[in-house]
Order: sequence, then C-alpha cells, then structure tokens
Amino acid sequence: MYTFGDFVLHPRDRSLVHKGQAVTLAPKVFDVLLLLVENAGHLVEKDEFMRRLWPDTFVGEDTLAQNISLLRKALTDGSDGAALIATVPRLGYRFTGTVQKDVAAEIGSARDQSSARAEAEGSTETFEHNTKSAVRFRIHPAVLIITALAVGTLAGLITFSLLATQPIPRLVRTTQITHSGRVDPWGTLVTDGARLYFLERQGDHWNLVQTSIAGGESQIVAAPFRNTRLFGLSPDGADFLVASFLYRDSEMPLYTWPVQGGAPRRVGELTAYDAAWDLSGREIVYAKDDGVFLAERDGSNSRRLAWTPGRPFGFAWSGDGRRLRFTVVPSGLHSSSLWEMDANGGNLHQMFRGWNNPPLECCGSWSHDGTYFFFGAEHQRVNGLWGVHEKNTVLTRSGAEPLQIATGQPAINTPLLSTRDGHRFYSTVSTLKSELVSYDEKSRQFTTILADRVTDNVAYSHDGKWITYASSPDNVLWRSRADGSLRAPLTHASFTVLSPVWSPNGEQIAFVNREPGCENKLYLISASGGAPRALFPSECQQFDPSWTPDGKFLTFSSEPTLASGISAPSKIEMLDLETNQRSVIPGSERMRGPSWSPDGHFLAAVSDDLHRVMLLEVARNKWREASQGALLNGNLTWSRDGQYLYFQDLMAPHEPLYRLRVADGHREQVLNFENYIRAGVSRCFFVGVDPKGSFIVSLLRNHADVYALEISLP
Repeated sequence: MYTFGDFVLHPRDRSLVHKGQAVTLAPKVFDVLLLLVENAGHLVEKDEFMRRLWPDTFVGEDTLAQNISLLRKALTDGSDGAALIATVPRLGYRFTGTVQKDVAAEIGSARDQSSARAEAEGSTETFEHNTKSAVRFRIHPAVLIITALAVGTLAGLITFSLLATQPIPRLVRTTQITHSGRVDPWGTLVTDGARLYFLERQGDHWNLVQTSIAGGESQIVAAPFRNTRLFGLSPDGADFLVASFLYRDSEMPLYTWPVQGGAPRRVGELTAYDAAWDLSGREIVYAKDDGVFLAERDGSNSRRLAWTPGRPFGFAWSGDGRRLRFTVVPSGLHSSSLWEMDANGGNLHQMFRGWNNPPLECCGSWSHDGTYFFFGAEHQRVNGLWGVHEKNTVLTRSGAEPLQIATGQPAINTPLLSTRDGHRFYSTVSTLKSELVSYDEKSRQFTTILADRVTDNVAYSHDGKWITYASSPDNVLWRSRADGSLRAPLTHASFTVLSPVWSPNGEQIAFVNREPGCENKLYLISASGGAPRALFPSECQQFDPSWTPDGKFLTFSSEPTLASGISAPSKIEMLDLETNQRSVIPGSERMRGPSWSPDGHFLAAVSDDLHRVMLLEVARNKWREASQGALLNGNLTWSRDGQYLYFQDLMAPHEPLYRLRVADGHREQVLNFENYIRAGVSRCFFVGVDPKGSFIVSLLRNHADVYALEISLP
C-alpha cells in the first residue's frame, strides 16, 4: 500500500482512506490516482493514461481532464489537491506528493501469492507425474528421437531468428525527376501511376504541377482554385481529394475533384490541415489540431478517431487497411514523431519511443508488399532515410530498431511508393539556406550581413554599438560588436533561442527558449554573460518579448494551455521587473507581437489571425485597427522618431514591406521582393530596422526537387 500525507492507498482493495475515513472515488478516478502514485515524481504522459485506462475505448482528452479534476477535489479534503497533481502543459500530469510504500504489506501479499502458487504447482506436479506414468510405455523410441530432432531444429531456428542480423534494404539509385528547384515540400506528392503531381510556389500563390514519373518537362495543371493542394487519388482512380488554401499551415476546406475534369464537390463542411482516402475510398481520414478524424466521403458521420499530442499529418495506411501511421508535430516544438493506431482508433502509440530525444522522425510509407516501412529522420545528428522490418518470418522479426538506408540526404519529405514498381519511392528532397541582408532605402542597395553566421534572429542595442543573434543551425545566442568583433556566446547548445531583444540601457537581453516539452519560455540574461534566468519557470507559451522605453517593464505575448490541453486565446501581458508582478493589458485578448513606440505613447500589436495591425493609445487606453493584411509576419517595428510603424504582408504580391504613418493612418509600400522571388527565394522575411534606418531581411532559399529513390529489398 502507499501513503502520502494523511492518505493511505490500498491497490488490492481499491480503496483510499483519509484519517481512517474512506474516500469515495469512481473506478476510473481511482485508476488515475493509482497510476500517478505508482509513478510519483515522474511525468505520466496523456497517451499512457489512454493506453492503461481506456485501452479498447475511444475517449477524448476532456475525459482525462475531468477525471483529474474530480481526483483533485477528492484530495483537497486532506491537502491541496491541485498541489499534489501538477499539470505539464500538453504532455500529461505528475504526482508531486511524497509517497511511501509499505514494504511489509507487499511482502505479506507476496507470501500469500507464493503459498498459493506453490500449492497449485504441487497439484500440477502430481497430475503430471501420474499422467507420465500412465503413458510412458506407449511412446515408441523413434517418436522420441524424431520429436527431439524437431524440437532442436525449431529451437535453433528461433535462436537464429532472434540473433540473426536483419537483411538491410539498400538505396541503389537516385534519379532527379524535376529540375526547377521550386517544388514546395509542404505539398503532398500524388501519383496516378503515370504522372506525379506536386506544388510549386510562384510569388504570392502556388501552382499545381505535373510531370511524368520518369521525369521530363513539367506542366502547370488547370486547377480548380488559385491555390490547390492534392492529398491523394481515390482507390478507383476517379477522384482527387483536394483543398483550397490561402497560405500554408492553415485549416483548409476539403473537396473531391473528378480526374476527368469538372467542378470540385465540397466534402460536407469538413476543414482540415491534412487528409487522405482510406483504402476502400468510402471514407476520408483528416487532421485537426486536436487529433485524427474520420468521415464518409460526402463529409457525413464525422467522428474523432484519436486525440494526438500535437497536429497530425502524413497519413499512411498499411496494405491490409488495419493500421494507420502518421506524423505528429507538437505546437511550437522542434520535434516530430511517428505514431500508429488501429483503423478504429484503438491502440494509439508512439513508434520508436526513446530512439531519438527529442524525436525527429517524419513522413513514412510502406513498401508495396508491406514488408518494410520507410521514413525520413535525423538520428544522432545524421539526416537520412530509414526503414524498419514489418513482418515476422523464420529468419527475421519485426519491431526492431530502424535500419539506416541512406545517409547524407538533405531533408526528405513524405516517401511515396510508386504504384507500378514496388522498389521505387518518390520524395521531395530539399536544401534550406538562409541569408541575412540589410536594405538602404536611399541607395536602394542590399548588403549581406553576418555572412558567415546564418541567422534570422538578430537585434541591435539601442546605441547601435552591439548586436545579438542566434546562430544556425545550433541556435546559440551570441553577442558581438556591430562590426562582428568581440564575439562571445551567451547560451550553450541546449538552448534554442528565438526573438532576442536588448533592454533600453543595453545591460540585459530578453529571449525566448524553445525547450523540449515546453514550446516557448521567456528568459533574461546579462549582456555581459552569465546564467540565463527563466522568468516563469513553471509555465510555457510566452513569446514576442518587448521592452517599455523606460526599461521597467517587459511586455510579451502569452498563450496559456488549458487543463484540457488546448491553448487559450493569446493575450499581451506586462511584467514589472522590480516587483515581479504581472498584469494583462486590457483589451489585448487575441493579440500578439507587442511593440512599443519610442516615446511610449503607443503599443502596436497584430491580431492572432495575423490579419490586422492594432494600436493602443496609452493615454486614452483605447485600441483601434490601424491596417490590414492577408498574412502579417508579426514583426512590428517603429522608426527611430516614432512617426512610422513598419510591417510586412507575406501573402500580398511580392511580400511587400509597408510604412504606416501613425498620425493619419496613411500607408505606403516602401519595399517589395519581386526580383528575389523571381530568382528563386522562397521567403523574404522582414526582421527589423537597424540603428541607421536600414531594413533587415532574412532571405530563405529552399532549393527543392522531386527524386526517385530505388531501393533494393532483401
């Protein structure tokens, strides 16, 4: 039995006693408590609760949250129930109370079980002895010899099966299919057996493009929407599953589109981030923020199959249609993991748990015969193609660690199995490169800065003498003179630094750290070095730090996680650095990206849908809409004199940078990136304004094409 505080927990009797009085708990609430107490001090993940408590039943995350709430209320009678059970946002719960295990009770129980087992074994031995005596004379010696040989042979095969090295598939050839360098890895590769379909970005929109599976000239497809994404071809080859979208990472309305042409048909009212046909073509599996869903092909009978700890995508059905695999990306985390569940939503579990920490696996497909499952991953800092054996045979066994098929590959998107050749896969292979440049408005010239240190997280001190930036790909925070001299690291490799900003006096730097298991956490560090200090150690989801002009307050966006695991709407908060008191700025709900004017008279922000620029006139404590955009990048920057506010619209033609005159609301375009975009730059991202008034821009070059991967299967 277990004791904590004034409570005694009896697992065998399924009872909880507080100061001699029984505490009534519902069966599932008791199970939740037992699981937490057994793992006291350790995180119990939400999927572990689901596997242990509801193994054959689909329940939502809200059910677990409700049981936790009931348990906390039951424990409040004797202590602070909320304090005994800590919520780890998006991941699970931890029992924080001091638990003592009654070993004597356990030994007594073990003795009882041992006695019972001995008695049972004694009866069994007597029965076996009598049975052997009765039949011994009937067994012919030849039968004994043959049986011994058979058992020995079988044991040898089993031993060899367990010890033998798995046959390793080999990547024997790669063939480049496209040569534009403009393929967007975000788009799903789709084939009808003769042609490949994919997306290419062109300025402010995407083209649906096709080419032969053997390669050759690519052609733009007359798609039904300005931006059309294909998810797959129905098993009967009659309809594409498609969506219309405005920009990436958005929830999209689903349609079916006849292959022979014609108008697309809306799939009920379904919207999703990703989708796929099931093997029968009668149903559609699709992704929402809170899990995997399934519906009839007309959108009816929609239901959630499973809750997932992040957004799922990249659905892949096993050849028999009994299992579904997909990738899960937690919100804001630099990680992705492969998951599997049964077709009915049961047996949901993460694959390869512990193989990577944090997990960095993505985008898988089965071989044509179902023998292997292939996926892309970064493992021990090696990026490449991996595979795992799926079927048990005499000489091989399934479920072993992944096998390295190819190394040194750039980022591999979803491998797609050819319908004609079971040994050929198609994949988007991309190489990302970022370049930081400054643009002088007077000379109209772009100049590369920090040429040897790729980064898009850079900030200047207010006097312009110092610069801080996060290097790439290690994301270490560095400080140096503006000319690059006196360079020194401020954080170590365990930090993933975002959004550094200098305090007005140049003595401190605030930044966001993207920690494993905690999407965004706000830190302060001295500009001269030292240990970074987490401002809210027990919380996550703070971002967009901004100092008030007097340096007394740090303003930031926050998006707290509710008990259900769903993120609450964003808001803007202020932290008084002297008193350590925080407060929410009135009217800032559903806003983010705060930026103070140099005189402190205005606070600018963007709406959380990234469509509106908002201004707070501090003296009147009143917000007003200052401008609009299709997709604002969130980096709002003031001119030195405070007369203008700069912002960028990423989905307007040529990704323009605008200047807004605060006095009268006049907006003008001061810069666009037409030439860069035409030259193949996939994203031009406005970072800020340097002390001389030049615009700092990060140019993302994503050279991506489709390749055929020919794999030799043993």
